[in-house]
Amino acid sequence: MKVTVFNGSPRGRKSNSHLMVELLMKGAREAGAETEEVFLIEKDIKYCRGCFACWVKTPGICAIKDDMPALIDLCLESDYMGMAGPVYNMYMTGLLKNFSDRFLPLATPHIHRNDDGSFYHKGRVKRFPRQFFIFNSGFPGGHNFELLEHFVEIVKRGGANRVVLEIYRNCGEALGIVEDEEPAVARRINDFREALRKAGHEMVASDKVRPETVAQLHIELMSDEEYMAGANRHWDQALQDLG
Repeated sequence: MKVTVFNGSPRGRKSNSHLMVELLMKGAREAGAETEEVFLIEKDIKYCRGCFACWVKTPGICAIKDDMPALIDLCLESDYMGMAGPVYNMYMTGLLKNFSDRFLPLATPHIHRNDDGSFYHKGRVKRFPRQFFIFNSGFPGGHNFELLEHFVEIVKRGGANRVVLEIYRNCGEALGIVEDEEPAVARRINDFREALRKAGHEMVASDKVRPETVAQLHIELMSDEEYMAGANRHWDQALQDLG
């Protein structure tokens, strides 16, 4: 069993996305899986040129020579493939969007119509891994995830059981709070961390995550007012420090 996560945060190994992925992967390993987290910021992934060579000249093979073909192979070798990252400008980061654009060689060129009137390209591969998504936001509330939730709904059209888990974590910057700073918040963060570990374990052990665990993954870490006040104090201090 192989679980691979592609982390699209520009902060890479110092990101809140990594903190969450690390805990979920710990649970996956406890259930017997081999795990790997790929930091896209450390890879050479060029933009898709829209040349369609992968459809016509060399079907299934991209004309660009960079790290992406090896990453596609890694994805296809996996049983579960995760995408993780922060919300930037109401959507996924440029790193993660660029990465997903480069999966075009796995599609065929002819256009087909879905029963709901939408359109798609058939895939070239017979087997694609189950998917999961981990997104976090520096804002409170849930509105920041609306575009990403819509994106995941479209991914689900590819198969009813294609997506096994979605995590939308608001108040992301609160994840670094420790107990001596805010004891009550720290306890809720610890509960969230434990839910991440359980989710990874359940995903690998039973191919699904229990509704109770999913609910725990979306608990309120702190009120909107508390988070806004803390975040604004932080930025006031940062600006003051700059003089």
